[in-house]
Amino acid sequence: MQDISLQKSTFFASGLSEQEITTIQASTGMPCGSLPMRYLGVPLCTKKLNLQNCEPLLQQIKQRLASWSAKALSFAGRLLLIKTVISGVFTFWCSSFILPKACINRINSLCGHFLWNGNIEGHHTARVSWETVILTKAEEGLGVKDLHSWNLACILKLIWMLFFRPSSVWVCWFKEVILRGDISNYWTIKKSSTHSWLANRMIKARDLILPLLKRRIGNGETTRFWFDNWSPFGSIDTFLNGNSSRLGIPKNATLASLFTATRWRFPPARTDNQLLLQVHLTTVLLTQEEDYYEWEIEGKVRLKYHTGEMYTYLKGHQPLVPWAKIVWCSYAIPRQSFLTWLVLLDRCPTRDRLNRWGLNVDPMCLLCNTQHETRNHLFFECGFSLAIWTQVAARCDLQPLRSWEDTLLQLQALRSPRHALRLTLLALQATVYWVWSKRNSRLHSRVFRSPDAIVSLIDKQLRNRLQSIRLTNPTSSSAMTQLWFLHSQV
Repeated sequence: MQDISLQKSTFFASGLSEQEITTIQASTGMPCGSLPMRYLGVPLCTKKLNLQNCEPLLQQIKQRLASWSAKALSFAGRLLLIKTVISGVFTFWCSSFILPKACINRINSLCGHFLWNGNIEGHHTARVSWETVILTKAEEGLGVKDLHSWNLACILKLIWMLFFRPSSVWVCWFKEVILRGDISNYWTIKKSSTHSWLANRMIKARDLILPLLKRRIGNGETTRFWFDNWSPFGSIDTFLNGNSSRLGIPKNATLASLFTATRWRFPPARTDNQLLLQVHLTTVLLTQEEDYYEWEIEGKVRLKYHTGEMYTYLKGHQPLVPWAKIVWCSYAIPRQSFLTWLVLLDRCPTRDRLNRWGLNVDPMCLLCNTQHETRNHLFFECGFSLAIWTQVAARCDLQPLRSWEDTLLQLQALRSPRHALRLTLLALQATVYWVWSKRNSRLHSRVFRSPDAIVSLIDKQLRNRLQSIRLTNPTSSSAMTQLWFLHSQV
């Protein structure tokens, strides 16, 4: 048993008189504290958090993004920092509080500044909108968390606990004080100024949580007819537009109270929805077992609450892009995958895009100086880049195509063995990366290299990459290395 350090301890009082507080101070030697205060790095207060309360969180994120080591990161390195360190800092806070929208928007802005500019100061220019960045990789994005949805997914666990963790001290208090002793009152209780802001927010979220809380019928004695999700129609009150007075069924009626002997006491149907409900009631059989709740997400019953699964549910499903596997393939070099993603979205600052932005620049291709520079021209209508891709594709036993769109379709349709497919995708990403890199070298440094010199760089880099995975996956490393050398000698 640990002893209390009176010098480091503080007590907090609520509803006590000054005399009672003085007595406690005299008997314990501990001072009486006041809210707000910070505990384990997060603020404790009685009211809804505001932007000022979240300033420690913002400062912590700024320190991570402004560190000297972060400034030297590539796009892929910045992305990894945001998805790991920054996400971890935020998750610690949002698992305890509903953060203000202004705070979340500020964090998104800081991360956007850092991702695209490498710092959090100055003018913010984004190559891809943040709404796209927070999509999953299969949906065209980068897989960065949508902080609004993640915060909500974390807080909804409290509602899950109300129904599936009845032994929790907090649940017992919430049930007795807020729900007046009956968990079913959660569906009917109204927001009140006497409730805390968190309790009101939980009440407000019941329409969101209702489809996931399936009420399984046993004896029907604790299932509310109007509000529990016991039928395929969800809330009967919503399904019948709240016509409880016309049907003569009380708002607090249970299913058992509507069943007498062998039939349901239900007025004659006057609408199509009432008829559908009556038909469903003929299939409902009451038993001797007790009613219970089940947590069901997209048709699957879960025994535990998974924040990630809830986050995916809240986000919803977006259309998948067919080229995702071309970008996010195994053993790819992160910075090359990131650039390939930008190229596929046509977000690289090619000269045709600069002209569309109103900048007066020479539109001719920096590599061949014969056609206007566009994404499709660089990959691989340009004679210079086509010469590179022709040699690299031959090493992968692939017929090079001059059209970027045709090349994507060709790669999507490949049915090669797994090792050959991975090698082909690595080679494509390396080609895209070095073509773009040498294009920038000509623009900024006036450095010129021949196609053969660039192919040599790609060859060296791929060999090094394949050797780097030898310890973790020797089979894949050996198979892809043999394929690369096999076609290089043809």
